[in-house]
Order: sequence, then C-alpha cells, then structure tokens
Amino acid sequence: MFLLLFNGGGIILIEKIHSENLNNAIKSLMYKSLNVESVMYLNADYLVNIEVDSESNMKNWMDIIINGYSINNVEQYNTELYSMENKEITSDLKQKIQGKREEILQAKEGQKAFIIRSINNKKYAFVSSVVNLENRDFKLIISRDIQYVYSERINNYKFFILIDFIILIILSIGMYIISKKLTNPLVNLSNISKDIAKGEYDIRVAESKKNDEIGVLEHNFNLMIDVIEHNIDELKSLNESKQRFIDSLNHEIKTPITSIIGYSELLLRSNVSEEIKLKAYEYINSEAKRLETLNSTLLKLTLIREEKNSLGKINLRETLNSVENILRYKLEKKEINLNIEIENINILADKELLEVLLTNIIDNSIKASNQNSNINISGYYENDKYILKIIDYGIGIPKEDLDKIVEPFYMVDKARTRKNNGIGLGLSICSEICDMHNISLDIESELNMGTVVILGFDKENYFNEI
Repeated sequence: MFLLLFNGGGIILIEKIHSENLNNAIKSLMYKSLNVESVMYLNADYLVNIEVDSESNMKNWMDIIINGYSINNVEQYNTELYSMENKEITSDLKQKIQGKREEILQAKEGQKAFIIRSINNKKYAFVSSVVNLENRDFKLIISRDIQYVYSERINNYKFFILIDFIILIILSIGMYIISKKLTNPLVNLSNISKDIAKGEYDIRVAESKKNDEIGVLEHNFNLMIDVIEHNIDELKSLNESKQRFIDSLNHEIKTPITSIIGYSELLLRSNVSEEIKLKAYEYINSEAKRLETLNSTLLKLTLIREEKNSLGKINLRETLNSVENILRYKLEKKEINLNIEIENINILADKELLEVLLTNIIDNSIKASNQNSNINISGYYENDKYILKIIDYGIGIPKEDLDKIVEPFYMVDKARTRKNNGIGLGLSICSEICDMHNISLDIESELNMGTVVILGFDKENYFNEI
C-alpha cells in the first residue's frame, strides 16, 4: 500500500512538473512571438521602399530586423515568415520538416496558435500568428527546441525509480525485521500449542511486560492452559473416583454373594451338623440383608439426585432433638454425651432430607467416638452465614483421605465400617443433600484427635425469627 501510494504520488508530481515546464516553454515562445511582431511593426516604414512582389527584398528586410535589433538573440528560437498563400519568404529553421506544416495552416489573424511536433526525434514547439504590415498580411512562425522539457521528465523518472528501488529495499528489510519481531511470539505460541496437543500441560508462555495485543494474547493463552490443566486434573480425579466406585460396588456385591453361594453349597450337603446349618443360615440371612441395605441405599442416593425437594421452614434445634431421639440407643450404648448449643433458628429445607443429613453426620461421629466421650454441636453467625459445627473426639481421618470420603463406597477403615454394617454411602448422601440445599460442607480432622464437620447455611436459607 505504501509503495502504491508513493509511486502514484511520485508519478503525479513528475507529470505536474513536466506540465508546468511545458507551459513555461510555450509562454516564453509566445512572448518571443510578441516581441518579433512589435519590432516588425516599429520597422514597417521600410516596406515603403520594397517592392511588394520582391521576395528577396522582403527576406533582406526581415534579416535586417532580426540582425539589427537582435530579436533572435537566443539561438534556440527560430523565425519563419510566410505569405498568406503559405509561400516561404524567409526562415532560419535549420531542421528540414517533411510533410504538411500544420503550424502554417493554423495561423489566423487576431489569434495565436501553437503546436508541438517531433523533428528528428526531438520535440519542437511552434507558435503561429498573422501580422499586418502596411496593409499586407504575413504568417509569422516562431519555433523552439523544447526537447529539454521531455528530457527533464525522463531524468526525473529515472531518479524517481532509483529512489523507489532504494526505498523498496529499505522497506523490505524493515518490514522483515518488524514482521519477524511481531511473529516470533506467535511462532512460540504455535510451538507450545503443539506441545500441549501432545499432552505436555505444564508448559507456559514467557509473558512479555508489554500491554499490547501480543502481551494480552500470551496472558490469555497461559490462562487457557491453566483452565485446561485444571479441567484435565478434574477429569482424571473424576475418572479415578468412578473407577473406585465401580471397584467398590463390585466388591460390595461380590463379597455377600460369595458368602451366600458358599454357605448354600454347604447346606446342600446332607452330612453337616445342626450347629453348622444354623450358622450358615445366619450368614446367608446377614449377607442378604446387607445386599438389601446396599440396594435401598443406592436407590435412595439416586432418588435424592433426581427428586425435586419440597422446601419449608424448619426449626433447626427441633430437628437436632429429633435426630438425638433417633440415635439415643447408640448414644446410650457407648455412653456418649451429645451437647447441643445452637440458636433457635429456622432453616429453609426439606424436613426429611435435613434429618437424613444430620443423622448420617452424627451417626458417623458416634461410630468414630470412643466409649464415654462427648459430641458437641454449636452454631454461630459468620459473614452472612449460619455455621453449624459437629465436633467429635474420636479416631479422626487421615489427611490423604479427607478429599475422598464423600465418594460413594469410600471407607477409611473398612474393617470398622463392616463391623458397624456400613457400606460407605453415608457421606455421599450428605454431599448430595448439601448440594441440593446450597449448604457448604467442610470436614476437618486430625488422626486420633477427632473430626469437625462444618455446615454453612446461606443467609437466604435461614431466618432468625420464629
């Protein structure tokens, strides 16, 4: 675009200069024609003594005017005089002109005509006029070699082409350097994107400190890689979680089925004692109930995910008292004191699901607690939330298991869980219920020191007034 505009402007400028030079040359020629006419008029009295038909005398008269008054004092001007019948009277034009003389034919009284024509590869300008001397008309032709005007235009074009070529080289080098500098970050981004496509998500672009388009692109590119890496990590974690779910489910189903098959085969033998038969019946019954519990719990988890819960205003303290009555047998069996110190507050929730949530959490605390221990439940307001803390002082949870305990079938202590007829779905159900009610669920624990379950109710989900 620059070269196009530059060349276009240059051509217009050169042609304008040429046009002005040509106009100046023609004006100069016309001024010269006026000067010749003036001298001829001033010396017209010499014609009185010259015979009208004497061409030699007329030529001599013209020569006297030209030489005597130095009219043609510049050699590039040529003077010609013709009769009205286009018959040459005198001429100092050294060039022989072939063909029709348009400049002679165009000469008219009262006006000046000019024409440009080529003679021997040179440009000449002719100015024609009619002069009246002593009632006699003559055609006066003044000409000049104006080749220098065209030569100057050619020289200007040559010089312009040279400048154009130099500018083209400088512009090409400059554009190469600039484009290289601009495209280097893009090439780097392209190479890094290829590495990312190969699975190398730990690579980052070295961001420039400039706040230009490239700098913004580099920053956004790194943000994109961060999001991709985060999503891939989440997908890996989800995949691992699903695999653990499948493995756990397979294990939970396979174990009781294996026991049932084994004991049923034992019963099919006729030579077993009544004591062994009774024991086999007990194991078959126990494992069948275990399968039934697994089936009903999985069904409950599915229904919770799909069910449209019915929200209502529920008193949190009354709900905790109801849960305490449900778990009273277990509390008394382990001689555990359940201390409830909370505000008299209403919660917007599904009554049955809220009871399931609190029952599962407190039941887990009971299972984890030692004999003759305490479970403390307290509540307080914090940053537009109502916080409910359930604290036990039991065996605790290892740190490496804290981020997995809400996964279905995940059991920290499988032996203890089986002893208590657990299948590892309690906290999964709790997590689903919390998601449905926009309740935050956080678990803090330290091994052999106890566990703290923190439920956070948003401001729009609780009411202070009764």
